[in-house]
Amino acid sequence: MFSSWFGGDKAEGNAAPSAGSVFHEYPHPDNWSQIVDELYSRFGADGEQIPLDMCPCGERKPTVRRFLVARKYKVDEAEKMIRDTMVWRQTVAVGDVRGIDAILAGKPRWDLLHDNRRIIPASPFHCYAKQGYPVYMLRLGKGDGALATTAPEECHVYCSIVRGEHLSKIVVPEATKRYKAAGGRRGQEERMQAAAAAAGGGKVNGVAATAAPAPPAGTDAAAAAANLNDPLDLMDKQVVIVDLEGIGMSALRCLWVFKTINSVAGYNYPELSKAIYILNSPSVFEYLWSAIKPLLAAHTQSKIRIFQTGPEQYKALQLILEDDDIPDYLTPQPPGQGSPKGHVGSVTDCERPDHRPEGVLALDTWVVSQSAHPDKACPFK
Repeated sequence: MFSSWFGGDKAEGNAAPSAGSVFHEYPHPDNWSQIVDELYSRFGADGEQIPLDMCPCGERKPTVRRFLVARKYKVDEAEKMIRDTMVWRQTVAVGDVRGIDAILAGKPRWDLLHDNRRIIPASPFHCYAKQGYPVYMLRLGKGDGALATTAPEECHVYCSIVRGEHLSKIVVPEATKRYKAAGGRRGQEERMQAAAAAAGGGKVNGVAATAAPAPPAGTDAAAAAANLNDPLDLMDKQVVIVDLEGIGMSALRCLWVFKTINSVAGYNYPELSKAIYILNSPSVFEYLWSAIKPLLAAHTQSKIRIFQTGPEQYKALQLILEDDDIPDYLTPQPPGQGSPKGHVGSVTDCERPDHRPEGVLALDTWVVSQSAHPDKACPFK
């Protein structure tokens, strides 16, 4: 039931995954670069009105394009979205601290991060996918649902800001550096082909996993593939893997948490996800999905792939992750084996609050580095 791609009308910009990718590819209009230039020019001759601190890698045009995709290349709507985000960055408040810069420079809210990690066990950076995208890992079925209903809204706002800023300022630049060193877009196509061959080729959930031909000469895609210095050719997306094992209808109580997170991330950090894998979906997920789906943009829905347990789920993960990077709880375990196969301890644990995977340790270190407060030391051991 859940093995298909979820999306709206193709006329709204939703297309099936391309033949050259295991991921959904947004069907940019043929004149997308001219549309980017038009919107860019509305913020000054060099787009200088757009603050660089909201632009991954300090590149404004890729940021403009992300906002355009979020608004289906409707220039007026994308302009309003960017201007609204610029205002939000100056006015958003956590406690009595207002503005992104002040929030990051102030005393870190370790209390909010602690509660958020109990509600949503996760790692903001787990590994790199075979295609080069950073991977964000979550285990929603293992969170503290009771705490989710009592934690203040600022818990989810603050943690969404920290994750969004860390992704934009640290994770994306590092991924882009690796991506360009590995040959940019053409190198990525070659890695996709190698991943498909290693996994046996064919299809997963009806999605072809073969390499795409080189883009036609003279097109924007060909120019980007040939030019590693193209500022729009960034690795500015992540793959999100969500494990639902253990989740039930009680998760509907936490729907407002998702609404809060989505209102912050979806509007102010748009189009930073390449794909979203929903794994171990239970029988009740059909009802959960009916509540969540209307909150998502149509194009975001097209990025989502939903699996139940079984070999098809694991095969899909093997197309994007090395076996050693697939978490142990998503790896088939042979009976009688002593040590588990797969990556152990990949996310935080609400029952072990001091457990911090490498990606969480890196985020906490970054939070400390941004703060100018004398009492900024991380209390987690």
